[in-house]
Amino acid sequence: MKTARKRVLIADCHEEVLIALERMLEDAGFDTSTAWTGRDALGLLQSKVFDLVLINKYLPDTECGDIFKTLEQTGAGIPGIVLQPRTPESTELEALRAVGACDVVCQYAYPQIVEIVAGWLGGGKMGAAQVA
Repeated sequence: MKTARKRVLIADCHEEVLIALERMLEDAGFDTSTAWTGRDALGLLQSKVFDLVLINKYLPDTECGDIFKTLEQTGAGIPGIVLQPRTPESTELEALRAVGACDVVCQYAYPQIVEIVAGWLGGGKMGAAQVA
């Protein structure tokens, strides 16, 4: 019997980030959906079931905290990882975790992002342990 692949939503307004993460996560064994805007991401969250969400901290039309509120309201316990242009400072980690992020990572650290996603989901081809 074939096991269902874990589903990841990627919300980022940078085309190169969306394409790179989509390809790398698909290659790692995950199903992906992409959104250019927060509004698109919120729409996808209402119409599909996801196992994890990757959210650009600086989406032009939505605060990432609004997306975390939506995730919390679903009650599904979907982890959300914030993507930002550089490695996060410890104070940023604390602030973003306070609004619901399970992790924060540089949006250009593609292999690290794939590893973190695999760790949180324990799926894909990697089967990594959960990354704290």
